[in-house]
Amino acid sequence: MSDLQISLLVIGAFFVAGVYFFNAWQERQLRRRTEQAFAREHDDVLLHGAAVQETVPAGRVEPKLPVAASASPASVRAPVRAPLVTIIDPVIDYVVDVNIQDAADGGDLCEELLALTAGWGKPVQIAGYDPTSGEWQAAGIPGGVRFSQLRFALQMTNRAGCVEQDRLTAFRDAVLRWAGSRQGVAKCLDVGEVHAMAVQLDRFCAGVDIAISINVVAHAGNPFSGTKIHALAEAAGLRLEPDGMFYLFGEDGGVLFSLDNHEPAPFVPDQMNTLFTSGITFLLDVPRVRNASDAFDSMLTMSRNFVGELDGMLVDDNRSPLSDNAIATIRRQLEGILAKMEAGQIAAGGARALRLFS
Repeated sequence: MSDLQISLLVIGAFFVAGVYFFNAWQERQLRRRTEQAFAREHDDVLLHGAAVQETVPAGRVEPKLPVAASASPASVRAPVRAPLVTIIDPVIDYVVDVNIQDAADGGDLCEELLALTAGWGKPVQIAGYDPTSGEWQAAGIPGGVRFSQLRFALQMTNRAGCVEQDRLTAFRDAVLRWAGSRQGVAKCLDVGEVHAMAVQLDRFCAGVDIAISINVVAHAGNPFSGTKIHALAEAAGLRLEPDGMFYLFGEDGGVLFSLDNHEPAPFVPDQMNTLFTSGITFLLDVPRVRNASDAFDSMLTMSRNFVGELDGMLVDDNRSPLSDNAIATIRRQLEGILAKMEAGQIAAGGARALRLFS
């Protein structure tokens, strides 16, 4: 073999090795970007027979428990939420207390306080103490109340994930600067300790954040008509909202469960007369529903009524009939989740849960 041939072989070997390592590098970069992009995704919990699949959350990943059939991709659209009146809660908020030297009218503070609520990636509340009523109320609102004591609160976690420690630090520093501009004094917990609490809270929430979905599907070649779905839904007390889903609301105005198209297309009022679909999906967002066990029973009863009216089938995600044993397993797991939330002082459908699971 000549020197030229040996040189060419060496060059070729280096070229092949370079391509291999370049591809490996690209693959690693792509995997890293993908993990970052989907680290906060929340899938509906699905039924896979009667077996329970338990996972340890890494970041914020929904637990895999045996619940009813899979929801359609469209069901991940955020449901309509009843208006909430929130209060500062040190269990789920990072609170900075401020005393300012000269009491100021809430209306006069409006622009300054509004500027402090924006851009933190989590809800921020600011409350002022009214010495006349002896109560804390929303600050920054004209009303003649003068505040010398204020509380600034940044929510530590929600379904988007846990607040970052540097964000907590930046929030604290912004409040301290504001307090200094008013010759005020601020006090708060150590950021590191609060972030550790936030991580623990986020993990707890991830462990109970489940959705129960039930599919009603059509027999092959006999799709459901949108006209009949619309009529049945309205007769059952469901209301079609602008996001393309039907909702059943409780007496308190909160959502009990929803009804979605099993196919990607949303339900649009003007298109219901021409719509045909292979199935529909009932969905119960467990942490956000008070008396979720009763809501599950109501959802199951309604789905069975739809089966009879539409001549459909109640199935799991493998399109196998949903058995009584599987439903009993779902109910037991649901009760376990609700008990865990109660023990953690975050009752399903309560004020804390509605804020955390949003």
